[in-house]
Amino acid sequence: MARRQRPTFSESWYRVAELRPRLHPAVQVFRQQYRGQMWFVVRDPANNQFFRVPEAGYEFIGLLDGSRTVTEAWQITMDRLGDMAPTQGEAIQLLGQLYTSNLLQGDLPPDASGMFERRRKRVQREIRSYATNLLFVRFPLWDPDRLLNRWVGVVGWVFGPIGFALLAILAATGIYFITQRGWDELIRASDPQSMLRTENLLWLYGGYAVIKLVHELGHAFACKHFGRDSRAGGEVHTIGLMLLVFMPVPYVDASSSWAFRSKWQRAIVAGAGIYIEIAIASIAAVVWASTPQGSLASDLSHNLIFLASVSTLLFNGNPLLRYDGYYILSDVLEIPNLAMQSKQYLYYLTRKYAFGVRDAVTNVRSVRERFWFVTYGIASTVYRMVIFAGILLYVSDMLFVLGTLMAAFGLITWAVVPLCKFAHYLLTNGELHRTRSRAMLVTVGTLLVFAGLIGLVPLPDHCRAEGYVQSRNQVTMFTAEGGIVQSALADGAIAEPGSVLLQAKDIALQSRHDQLLAQRASVLAQYRLATATDPAEARIHADQLQVVDRKIERVEDRLDQLKLVSPIRGVWVAHNVEYLVGSYVKRGEQIGTLVDPHQAIIRVVTDQYLGPRLAVELGSGPENPVAIRPFHRPDVEAEGYVERILPAGSEQLPSPVLGMASGGSTRVDTTDQHGTRTAEPFFEVVIKPADVNHPLRCGQRVVVRFALPDKPLAQQWWLALRQLLQRRFQI
Repeated sequence: MARRQRPTFSESWYRVAELRPRLHPAVQVFRQQYRGQMWFVVRDPANNQFFRVPEAGYEFIGLLDGSRTVTEAWQITMDRLGDMAPTQGEAIQLLGQLYTSNLLQGDLPPDASGMFERRRKRVQREIRSYATNLLFVRFPLWDPDRLLNRWVGVVGWVFGPIGFALLAILAATGIYFITQRGWDELIRASDPQSMLRTENLLWLYGGYAVIKLVHELGHAFACKHFGRDSRAGGEVHTIGLMLLVFMPVPYVDASSSWAFRSKWQRAIVAGAGIYIEIAIASIAAVVWASTPQGSLASDLSHNLIFLASVSTLLFNGNPLLRYDGYYILSDVLEIPNLAMQSKQYLYYLTRKYAFGVRDAVTNVRSVRERFWFVTYGIASTVYRMVIFAGILLYVSDMLFVLGTLMAAFGLITWAVVPLCKFAHYLLTNGELHRTRSRAMLVTVGTLLVFAGLIGLVPLPDHCRAEGYVQSRNQVTMFTAEGGIVQSALADGAIAEPGSVLLQAKDIALQSRHDQLLAQRASVLAQYRLATATDPAEARIHADQLQVVDRKIERVEDRLDQLKLVSPIRGVWVAHNVEYLVGSYVKRGEQIGTLVDPHQAIIRVVTDQYLGPRLAVELGSGPENPVAIRPFHRPDVEAEGYVERILPAGSEQLPSPVLGMASGGSTRVDTTDQHGTRTAEPFFEVVIKPADVNHPLRCGQRVVVRFALPDKPLAQQWWLALRQLLQRRFQI
């Protein structure tokens, strides 16, 4: 780093110049390599606190032995390192950080103590802010170090090559068993309405608590295992409870892994919890696939699959949140404090290039760091805002008053306080004394441009809704007789009039038919014999023969009804019909539908907010086209137009596939056995495909994209916020 970018002298130097401090005798120092550069990790064993110092900084504090003054140590460092030596300001900051962390000994005069006291108060403010965070509060309970020492020899091998190989085999086995039972069934069982039903909540939380306890013990044992091997770090002295969105979950303090020289060991410690949870999810997958649906073992194992895989990867494995994934990324990239350094670099860019501060000092040491600081700083900020909004809505659904208080707290924390601090910085900070006018002009100009872009410039406005493809000319086919299916026409095939859609067999009915044929043959023989000998007896046998013939005719009619025949020409829509072969179908069971694809329509379900908007802003007719895509097939698109919008609300879905129970987005009444009665009324929009040769198939669930008139973003956001509040809180 060039000296011209770092002011060498500091006006506060006189306060520390004659001090003779030294590092605390109990302090431990570990050397580490970060991207080819030497760093020193200073540890206080009394409180298990760590402090990372660059090589030049350690050169300076290593000279502080209690006999040299700060000035003498700094001058020696300058002579040895030249431009790479810390400046007076950096030396003061380093001394303050060491003093605050109780790593520095020495009597301080009132002026220096006061200077360091300001830093101590700032740290206390950070601690208070951390403690008042309602979503993240920790309560330490117990020191597990002795227990870990006793058992680490038994379980430590899990984090070695053999353990990783076994995990790979276990994960592959779990995936194989899920594939055998069916991914679709697993996804259907993971529906929120099913997972969050009242009788499952206690099991769900119990499984979550157990998994998180094992997760945290995974961190602890991994830290202890590598600490024992490397003889540096490895202590785990705290285990406790953390309130995560008011839900108590266990946690451990494995920060001693920061002393490990190997970045891969530090990354494994950070990822040990995810590692353990993947193993749990794999075992649970085997149990789930091997137990009958609806059993207690199946339900519990399904909960464990979801909790130990999906939720873990979305939160713990996500590097944009400061959980395990974040520390893994920091260790692999060898960029400690990635989040804080990203924020500092974004501040530097603003001060340097927007406000024109000449003496702004960057914390970037390479082009690679610059890329990660910018990318991570922006992405993590946006993602945290999205997560906070999601948590806020979740809490508001449960407790409206608490959600409102959290919203106010978040608004103050994320908006009001930062704006006040920024305004104070603009008006009073000394580094802007030459460029204050430029900084204020840039700030006001940026705000005006931003306000103009979101408040005045019209931008495209789109909305989406789900629909069901059907035909105006269609016939729903039901079985007239029950039986075992022998063959079935493939789904999507073209059926001509008279084509056999499904052929079933009733063994009992066929046996009855064979018996009647044998009975008829016997009666016929008796009739022929009596005709030559006794005419009166012959008439009796003739009457019996007519009765048997009528019985045979009725049985044959029933046998003919085991054959489901197409009455019209059309496309045969029968989802999963191939699975019916070999199974028994009941009388009156719906098998599929014959549809005329040239008369297809899409019946779209919209909520009570979108329906009226479409009627006012879009209207009907071919002049306002809409885009139609099959669900999960974004590569297939058809064009259509709004034919009509039904003015009255309805509560019966066109098809159960649009309801949440079948994977749709519409909430349905859980007491409805057919899954078509909705929890609240909806508006129906009828879409007509513009091309008769469209790629849509009747019976499909589709997503329809409506292009509304352009509006400024502010108007779009305000409308979306109003609808969100009205939908969730009925206000």
